[in-house]
Amino acid sequence: MINGCRIDIKEWSGALLSKVRAAFGERLLFFGYQGSYGRGEAEENSDIDIVAVLDDLSLADLEKYKELIRTMPYHEKACGFISGREELANWSKREVFQLYFDTKSVYGKMEDIISVPAKQDAKDAVKAGCEALYHACAHAFLYDADFAVSLGEIYKGIFFVLQAEYYCDTGEYPCGKRELFGKLSGEAKDLMQYCLERKNFSSYSLDKLNRAAALLLDFCSNRIKTV
Repeated sequence: MINGCRIDIKEWSGALLSKVRAAFGERLLFFGYQGSYGRGEAEENSDIDIVAVLDDLSLADLEKYKELIRTMPYHEKACGFISGREELANWSKREVFQLYFDTKSVYGKMEDIISVPAKQDAKDAVKAGCEALYHACAHAFLYDADFAVSLGEIYKGIFFVLQAEYYCDTGEYPCGKRELFGKLSGEAKDLMQYCLERKNFSSYSLDKLNRAAALLLDFCSNRIKTV
């Protein structure tokens, strides 16, 4: 453990891997971690995002995996993705784009299960992400009691959209928020700035909050119509 409640992710994931391999043996094809720990951006309250792929997956397997997770320290922070091999191999390509690039392997190779995402997959991820954010922003503005909190949560997703769009344009995949921010310009950089500031939205004036919402809506609207 470092920095209070931050986890040594290599030590933690290695310990869980040993238990998972003992339980599933050769059925385990891939094991890794992603999210804020994978990007080196973890904070005290960050989740531990674990990715596991088995040869196939049943409810009994989930029950066994659940019990293994519960034996780990800070198991309440654990979340992530688990799948059978064929399910992941046939998953929507736009959905696995970020999973492929963001996941740090501890055991196995992701490319043994899914192909390296193409730029079209990234483009599809941009459109799908913008559709989700557009709807969420409009819905939150109309119906949520605390729009500032809701918009802050929604702005978390713009990072992944901008990340995918940058990959479309350049073939590069910046892993972290600050790294991506340094490569952007114009509207995209403004959006990323709001993403970095999203935990402070509750202190924003109503006018500034509405400007952030309008920028997000306009950006998403444009991509939905043109991508």
